Amino acid sequence: MPVRLRGTPRDAATLSTACAYVGPRSRYANPFTVGARSPLGPPLDAAESVDLFAATLRGPVGRFYAARFARALHDLDLMCTCPLDVPCHADVLLRIANESRDCNATRTSQFLEGPR
Repeated sequence: MPVRLRGTPRDAATLSTACAYVGPRSRYANPFTVGARSPLGPPLDAAESVDLFAATLRGPVGRFYAARFARALHDLDLMCTCPLDVPCHADVLLRIANESRDCNATRTSQFLEGPR
């Protein structure tokens, strides 16, 4: 089963072809940055950032990207710069990328609830 790893794009490239970098400046990056000011006030913490990322992927446009991400990241370990002991959007990507292949797109949205 694929796992989340911590590292840089260079680290992911040296590991193997079975690892994809999904952190900052990648096409899979979370646009909701920890520490950025939220629309409702205080800066976002890691859990809020991941929740917003998951919620975005549940939206009408986001479901299209979630399906594309799932196909591209299936069976790959995912690497991000986040510490392993805090919530990370890579957890959401791991779930949607590795759900059963015979499930439909509606089922994909059930896996977009943030880290467990």
